[in-house]
Amino acid sequence: MKRKVSKKLVSLVRSFSKSRIRILWEFLPRWRRRRAYERNVFPWHIGLIRETLEIKGKKLPHPALKSAVFVVHGIGRQEFTETAALLRSGFDDALSRIEKWQIWHDKRTISDDDYVPPPYTYEGYWANYPDIAATFKSDWDLFEHDEEAQDFFENLWKRRVKSTGRTYRWFLWQQLRLLNPLVIFEVGLLAWLMYWPFQITSFVTLTLAMLIRREIVSDFLADVRLYVDPQGVTERAIVQQIDYRVGKRFLRMLGLNWEFRPLPIESKIPDEQRLSFRDKPLEFDRIVWVGHSLGTVISYNVLSDLFQRAKEIESRQGSAIDREQLDGVRKFRSTLRRFVTLGSPLDKVAYLFRQKAITPWPDGERRKLLDAGADGSKDWWVNYYHQLDPVSGSLESEFICGNIPPINEHIGIFHLPGWAHMAYWSDPKPLRFILSRTYGKEILEDKTPRRIPVFVLSALALFLTFLQLIIPIAMVITILDYLGVVSWREVWNLIVSYVVS
Repeated sequence: MKRKVSKKLVSLVRSFSKSRIRILWEFLPRWRRRRAYERNVFPWHIGLIRETLEIKGKKLPHPALKSAVFVVHGIGRQEFTETAALLRSGFDDALSRIEKWQIWHDKRTISDDDYVPPPYTYEGYWANYPDIAATFKSDWDLFEHDEEAQDFFENLWKRRVKSTGRTYRWFLWQQLRLLNPLVIFEVGLLAWLMYWPFQITSFVTLTLAMLIRREIVSDFLADVRLYVDPQGVTERAIVQQIDYRVGKRFLRMLGLNWEFRPLPIESKIPDEQRLSFRDKPLEFDRIVWVGHSLGTVISYNVLSDLFQRAKEIESRQGSAIDREQLDGVRKFRSTLRRFVTLGSPLDKVAYLFRQKAITPWPDGERRKLLDAGADGSKDWWVNYYHQLDPVSGSLESEFICGNIPPINEHIGIFHLPGWAHMAYWSDPKPLRFILSRTYGKEILEDKTPRRIPVFVLSALALFLTFLQLIIPIAMVITILDYLGVVSWREVWNLIVSYVVS
């Protein structure tokens, strides 16, 4: 009996190995190095994408011509297209992983001669808001011949958005607010306990930045203060313009304006005309919206405004009905396929600032999208976070999500504390999800990722709490060492002598 079982097991292993070897052998030519004279083999930009793609023996329109990703960046000195390029770079590695998985599991649906390239990636850029001429171009043009007025408003802008001392004091106050015991009812006991060591580390880091690198406070953290807690009409006008510009760039991918009417093919203002390539309009019918860090808060608000405007247009009756706008609204609703948040502070912002920083989605929209999704999917909104990322967390706030929170997914465990906030651009878990949902399962099928067990995340949280208690002490000693008050050698000798004794 044992021999029969062992023979069957050996036979099964051999057949499995042979099938896998055969699959890999068949795809070796695909991975070979291409000859220099084999032109335009790899569709690395939209101009090289073929009109059709062979899927299961059928010629169909190439999905890369109509599928895209829209990304909204977080804080910092962001150059135009920098975040889009960062995300696009991660897509290259993620696509290679998906392709290898498909080949190994015999899941490829396209022909061997075709490639599914990284999707067209467009950025909701807003980081240049301190540039008044770029942010408020039409208003700025009113002072075209008045240099004194231009100088005045430039100085006003700088004073409102670059206040280092005010930003430092503001962040210290928000850290104290997060330690309020009432936060337990908002985020849970474990998350609140973890806030304590986090705030100690944040205080030391923030103070160190003020002493050594003040531009970190003025050029990075000031973005958060301005957006979530604007003071006065000037700052509120800037924040409103940020939302308007991000929404405008998203709608441009649909060939629409904020009134959900078609954009002209040509316009005197380049960003008020349709996207084009080689004089041919680019319009997408499948888009995944991705936000990172503060960009998730901006994205949430802009989506809320888009949903509200769409709802107003749909609610019109009688002679007020505008078929052109209704068509635009339908296009918007059918095109936006997923919302993905990376390293999102939405829960914290919701607790600290409520309506001042966040505009909740209109009644009914949350249930319509989170319950069924734009295309009937349960994973319309997915939030990725990491326990070692002090900014992010699982999104559960009823103020944001109602009674239907998004799917909260933890990315890979092995990321450094703090640096985990930037790990989303290279972690395969969110990247593979974005790609598979951008193209759809019939084009780019991928494995279902395993969820990290709760007990592992809890253990990681406890480890993090211990680590966060050690780091502030080390940072304080480093500062004292830098000031010449005490040295690391003296501290270490003291610890060794205490342990030995």
